[in-house]
Amino acid sequence: MDTGSHLSVKPAVAPDGWEVPAPMQERSRKTAERFVQAALQLLREKTFAELSVAELARKADRSIGVFYQRFNSKDDFLHVLLSAYFREALEWREAVPLEGQPAEIYTEILARRFRGVMENRNLWHAALKRSASDPDFWKVYNSFRERAVEITLQAMEATSGREFSEEERRRLAIAGQVFNSVINNQIINSPGPLCLEDEDFLPELTRIAVDLAGL
Repeated sequence: MDTGSHLSVKPAVAPDGWEVPAPMQERSRKTAERFVQAALQLLREKTFAELSVAELARKADRSIGVFYQRFNSKDDFLHVLLSAYFREALEWREAVPLEGQPAEIYTEILARRFRGVMENRNLWHAALKRSASDPDFWKVYNSFRERAVEITLQAMEATSGREFSEEERRRLAIAGQVFNSVINNQIINSPGPLCLEDEDFLPELTRIAVDLAGL
């Protein structure tokens, strides 16, 4: 079996105005990307609320004025960061080797999804906090979500050699919703009994998701 990813999926479109700017000058594009990478690094150490534009500019080796030339505000910059996060998430999904059984593919995707959130925990926390006060916050990311679901489904159908039924797709959707909701609740509230840092958190949550998906 060909283990390379070969899924035919169109790239998702970022919300208007929240893409990393792609001006005509290569230097300007790289400057915007420097801010994004600097922010993702700083957010490993502190929350988005704690992150100042001045500190971000120092980390990117650029001025505060240059930041505001490329991004309207720190709030808008959060959307730029999330768009970058989701684009990367689509890239690794497309690169998942198409080998093994559907349950193995699904388990691998869930594991990478979990690692991505943990590596960008403060970014994800900021997004969840923002969405709590803005019910429409996630709607602008629907194209990313739809692509992620499509890539996952195509990978599992490719390894099973058939199309999934509507009921199977529904069960996958429910499993994904439960998986994401438990992680999000832990990031915001940490209710227990298992915590994100516990060694058996991911295995237990994965087992539940796989069972719900009927794999």
